[in-house]
Amino acid sequence: MNTIAVLIPSFTLEYSIDVLSGIYDYFSDKDAKVIVAQTKFPHSTIGVFDYQYFTSVEFLKAQDVDAYIVVSGVFTASIPQQDLEDIVAQFAPRPVISIGADLSLPGTYSILADCNKSFSDIVKHLKEKHGCKKIAFFSANSTKSAEALERYDAFTTALEENDLVFYPDLVMDGQFNYAEAKEVVLRRYSTKEDIDFDAVVCANDMMAAGCMEALQQLGVKIPDDVKISGFDDAVVSKISSPKLSTINQAIYNQGLKAAELTDTLLNGKSIHKKNLISLLPKFRQSCGCISVYSSEPHFIDTEGKTCVDAEDEDINLHQFVNELNERNKLITLMDTVRGSNTLKQFFYNLKFIAQQCDMSCIAVNFFKDVCYLDAEDNFTLPKKMNLWMLYDGESSVELFKPDVAYNPRQSVIPSRSLQGTSGIFILHPVFSGESNYGYLLCKINRKSFSDYIVYLKIIINTLAQSYEYTNQIIETEKLEGEKSALTRLSRTDDLTGILNRRGFIERGQAALDLMQETDKAGVIFFADMDGLKKINDTYGHEVGDLAIKTQAMALKEVFRSTDVVGRLSGDEFGIVAVGMKLIHVDRVRLKLDMMNEKLSRENNLPFTLSVSLGAVDLQKSSILKKLLSEADKSLYEEKRKKRHARLSENSK
Repeated sequence: MNTIAVLIPSFTLEYSIDVLSGIYDYFSDKDAKVIVAQTKFPHSTIGVFDYQYFTSVEFLKAQDVDAYIVVSGVFTASIPQQDLEDIVAQFAPRPVISIGADLSLPGTYSILADCNKSFSDIVKHLKEKHGCKKIAFFSANSTKSAEALERYDAFTTALEENDLVFYPDLVMDGQFNYAEAKEVVLRRYSTKEDIDFDAVVCANDMMAAGCMEALQQLGVKIPDDVKISGFDDAVVSKISSPKLSTINQAIYNQGLKAAELTDTLLNGKSIHKKNLISLLPKFRQSCGCISVYSSEPHFIDTEGKTCVDAEDEDINLHQFVNELNERNKLITLMDTVRGSNTLKQFFYNLKFIAQQCDMSCIAVNFFKDVCYLDAEDNFTLPKKMNLWMLYDGESSVELFKPDVAYNPRQSVIPSRSLQGTSGIFILHPVFSGESNYGYLLCKINRKSFSDYIVYLKIIINTLAQSYEYTNQIIETEKLEGEKSALTRLSRTDDLTGILNRRGFIERGQAALDLMQETDKAGVIFFADMDGLKKINDTYGHEVGDLAIKTQAMALKEVFRSTDVVGRLSGDEFGIVAVGMKLIHVDRVRLKLDMMNEKLSRENNLPFTLSVSLGAVDLQKSSILKKLLSEADKSLYEEKRKKRHARLSENSK
């Protein structure tokens, strides 16, 4: 089975979504493993820690990757092509299919948009269909990007092929930006009468929309006075008024073609070094081919046929419903990961996380030691990693710390995990701030890459927190283990075996500090047994002590091992519940009532234990003793309600 890596800076661009959809659809029924990574840009701090995403490139250099698809056009829009070539050169001698840029490296093949033909079609249409003779051009040459220069050259060539004069003074630069294009027009022209061209061709739709708004502001009628054409067939082309004539780049087809060529190469067949994709001009309202009064999603093609755009109202409604579904999934996902305070707790939720996010497999891989990076660092991939947890829904396999160590420079897929599984995967580094822990690999079941990147951000944030918290617990346990038995005994309650007041205050305050430092939720409980005096008076202090011991057992059973439970005095207990929110307190009360009933029966108590709970969250103070005092006030209110309920019952 071949492994193909796909590198793309962002999953959330309209271009990215289309090109990834083409790759996904081609490989969806093939016996191949396709690993897609959102890399952002090297040393980027646009999103503060964006540079951490680029560590995924190092993972994908692994020796078991057979070929690469690099969406170069998106890279070279932000970094020099030479910088990209320096990165791609490290994949040699394995083949690289470049989408959007012609890389001057051995072993690389390119998928390029046939700009020359499409610009020639546009200019020919403006000349022959609409009688335009003096055509302006909005370039983005100042960005020095390959696509900007290519589109400029294609326009000048198109003028020459159609026997039209090129006017250098009618070339404006909008830097691919809506606002910049609008400002350039308004800075150059003061009135409608100053406009000295009958058409303008733009290197992208955003500049076309900005230019159109500026001209309309000057009183120019589009398309009566000036015809406008863009490039990209972006969303803005369909929502502008009038709708923009443009060039559809067939981006989906570029992804599909890249996947097909990669598959062909890996099957031992030869392919062309350069591969051109035909583009589709769409003539709409801004050139006058479709009436400005029409609300139908129509365009005219180069053969003069009327065609229907895909983005009709039914699809828009479908997208709206999908967005609602995604929001519900995000809410459920956040609820699911909320209780994952330790790595083991995260593992228990892994199956549900995968199912909620439409993933059939998830593998979590950690470095032996955490790597710390800042934006200036060049990441060096360690030679040792561990498979930490795996959920494989297709094989019904769930593993936690299976003792699988491997060299990530040799294999991106660790043994005993997903090596025999074909499909489309996303690789995402696990990081938080400057700390990089490893990477997560998941198999996805649909091509909604922009949704998956949001899911994965929530997942890796939770993973990082669980990792740190688990290490904190381990370190605390090590420190406790180094203390003498006498020290431990001094913090343990003789009767119940749980923490005494001193031990609870020390350990509870440490837990509180950690929660507030890491901005975690938490609830402080003050618990008081109901009717202990009556139990002592009726059954004696020996039974009263058994009641206290049983109540301590109930609290330990209901609260988690990561929570801090201690006996403060005779019948009073304190609990620091890590990660809990106040909305869950009623559920805790119900569980405690059920546990009290169960343990009272099992211990043959002549009564059923009852306890009242007061609860506060962490917002009121950073001092545990003060929070306990606040919880005690809350407990008093619950006691009052119970007394009122008993009086009401007795009066019946």
